[in-house]
Amino acid sequence: MNRYTNYNLKPYLIMLTIGLLVLFQAVPVGSRIYIDIDSAMQKKIPIAIPAFRHEAGDHPMGIKMAEILSNALGFSGLFQIVDPAVFLQDPQKMGVEPGEIKFAEWTFLGADLLVRGSYRTEGNRIEAVIRLYDVIHQKLLLEKEYKVTVEATRQTVLDFADEMMLYLTGEPGIFRTKIAFVGDATGHKEVYLANFDGSNIRQLTRDQSINLAPAWSGGGGRISFVGYRQGNPDLYLMDLISESVNRISHRPGLNIAPAWHPRDEKLAATLSFTGNPELYLLDERGEILRQLTVNWSIDVSPSWSPDGKQLAYVSNRAGKPQIYVLNIGTRRSRRLTFEGEYNTSPAWSPRGDRIVYSSMHNGIFDLFLISPDGRELSQLTGGNGNNENPCWSADGRLILFQSDRRGANTLWVMLANGGDQRRLQLDLGGTHTEPAWSERLTQMAP
Repeated sequence: MNRYTNYNLKPYLIMLTIGLLVLFQAVPVGSRIYIDIDSAMQKKIPIAIPAFRHEAGDHPMGIKMAEILSNALGFSGLFQIVDPAVFLQDPQKMGVEPGEIKFAEWTFLGADLLVRGSYRTEGNRIEAVIRLYDVIHQKLLLEKEYKVTVEATRQTVLDFADEMMLYLTGEPGIFRTKIAFVGDATGHKEVYLANFDGSNIRQLTRDQSINLAPAWSGGGGRISFVGYRQGNPDLYLMDLISESVNRISHRPGLNIAPAWHPRDEKLAATLSFTGNPELYLLDERGEILRQLTVNWSIDVSPSWSPDGKQLAYVSNRAGKPQIYVLNIGTRRSRRLTFEGEYNTSPAWSPRGDRIVYSSMHNGIFDLFLISPDGRELSQLTGGNGNNENPCWSADGRLILFQSDRRGANTLWVMLANGGDQRRLQLDLGGTHTEPAWSERLTQMAP
């Protein structure tokens, strides 16, 4: 099994020949290890996460903290969690500080990385120290101290997971993000909210109608969606803290496909009050700032580039739905896709280098990646039902989408290279569609 590592500001690779190439090496302060998750050859990193040690003896929270971290890192698709059943010692008796770690034992178990956490409790407060070790080079890579309430334990562990991802890849993880999606567990299409991994589901709309196309505003404090509560497809805006809802566009005809500008409090949407569905730029109150497309065709499904200077969208102006890119400054559009019978649902990567979209071939929808200049095209899914409505994680490493590969539509997640496809674990009946992934949230909505 081969493993690869690129080192920031270092022109060399360190390799060990024990049947694999070494993934990690100690690096100076200020330098980070980079993991190429876009590589088709990238293997998962074996990491051991024993139960955190309580300084006053056995305590059930230590097991839970390790489980939270294991589940989060496993969700990232980059790590292989070493089974706790093979650990050679009781976690409560294992070393925690650098001089106490028996690295040979962890090497024997095949771990490249080790996380050791310790904590003490006093009333409703927890003081924790969490450390990340490079097992192969027997080095402490990262150490963080936390003083929080018991209620903040889960988010504290996830914050450490973000710090780990920052150290190992140069960018924080996605553990302070949430997803919105449409579910019909109640018999009606309602908008739901969940943590990045599908946990802690919360129903947002309850009007027993049809609600579609949730979209996050900048900052993540609000969600817009399309609602039929008044009989017409109108645009609504919900504040996630107060759950207050305002109808911001209810013009005759279609008011659909909201997409928030990445830097300003304005959004693109499709309106048809003039008779033809065109893209418009609206402010947060729904007032029209300008018309973005002028064409006899149907223009829908806008997705902003990260800098807000371009907009990918779908148009049938060439006869069949294809992806186009609009330059906001020049107001000129260019066709991006030329293959596929029906191309739809473009989603621009947060890194700006790729656009994922759904394309029909032989009556089946699959997901494809293309560069914004149209020069690189690759297929991500195939042979597993219909795969549609993709969206990106905030770090551009994961893609969330809906698939009916097991019958009813549910949500699935995969690496950006198409690898490690797995179903999102949602404790909710019915179908799950139209996911939208938030940016990193500074204040987590309840």
